[in-house]
Amino acid sequence: MYLIKEEKRTLIQFLLLYLGSSFVLFAVIAYLFYQNESKAFYDKTRNIMQINASLLSSKIIHAHMSGNPFSLEKVVNLYQGKIGFYDKENKVITSSIRDSIDFEEKVYMDKEKMILVDNSTFGHLGVKNIVIEKEGVRAHMRDLQYKILSYLFLIYLFLAIIGYFLAKLFIRPIQMKRIQLDNFIKDSTHELNTPITALMLSINAPKLESQKNLERIKLSATRVSEIHKDLTYLMLENPKEILVEELYLNKILKEELSYLSLLAEKKKVAIDLEEKDKIYFKIDKESFVRLVHNLVNNAIKYNKVNGRIKISMKEGKLIIEDTGIGIPKKDQVAIYERFYRASNQVGGFGLGLNIVHKVCQVYDIDISFKSKVEVGTTFILIF
Repeated sequence: MYLIKEEKRTLIQFLLLYLGSSFVLFAVIAYLFYQNESKAFYDKTRNIMQINASLLSSKIIHAHMSGNPFSLEKVVNLYQGKIGFYDKENKVITSSIRDSIDFEEKVYMDKEKMILVDNSTFGHLGVKNIVIEKEGVRAHMRDLQYKILSYLFLIYLFLAIIGYFLAKLFIRPIQMKRIQLDNFIKDSTHELNTPITALMLSINAPKLESQKNLERIKLSATRVSEIHKDLTYLMLENPKEILVEELYLNKILKEELSYLSLLAEKKKVAIDLEEKDKIYFKIDKESFVRLVHNLVNNAIKYNKVNGRIKISMKEGKLIIEDTGIGIPKKDQVAIYERFYRASNQVGGFGLGLNIVHKVCQVYDIDISFKSKVEVGTTFILIF
């Protein structure tokens, strides 16, 4: 339960970090975009108004200088928008503008409107100022704001959805490890409970010193010992204490098989050892024992009743072949992962092949296998 809460907390933290940083980034982009667009719109509107005013000013000056008639009222009536002409005392000559004008400002905003005051006529035809009014400027800016905010919301919503699935993808390996760890705890508890229970029953049995009872005690004690050795080797091993020396592997293999024979006999599995060659290899003894024990132990556990195991030592190779249940193809890629189990048919908690793989990596032992469901599995180690 604690690990599940931690996963959810990690997921929420990842989402908050992702969404928070995304929001800040896109908010800054949206603000800069609005600033740029609003400035561009203001400049464009002002330039158009200034060009119109300059054109009218040049026409007024030309009409005055050439003595040609020029109707200011006609301009006001035909102009698309609002325009006004004012004399030197800033009184209206003719205008469609109804608001008061601030003649001290060249360009300014008045509520929803932009107003431009141009005095480039220099009093020709009695006109000192041309005033042009552009309506709807602020309304256009508000529309631009709404559009940017809408796009920002949609993009942020899209990013939130993507972020959620990315977070789920990010947290999935943690969830898988948590599930594997949960299974390991359950399986190891069960795996230890079986031999411990057998030991307790054997100790309290009426015929404590009977041959059958002593064999049961030995088998249970050996199992507890092997579990402890596997855990110690995998998680508590200190490299400084390893003694690497050239070992006669055939001899160590035989010693280990003598311990495993009880388990094989219990399951009615026959073990055949074929020694064609002597193999010497530089390795620490405990690592080789862990390697052999886990491979042969798996061959026994996942074998069929009355099955066989053939172990060969030849040409620098150790070959362990069984007639067991086999490993499905979909599971073959992951069999060396810690806590991974391809089958729940028998006991175990997914450490054996991980230890084997680790030993092979440390001592540069080439390991390969072939397996077929309901036919068996063969492991080949080249020293």
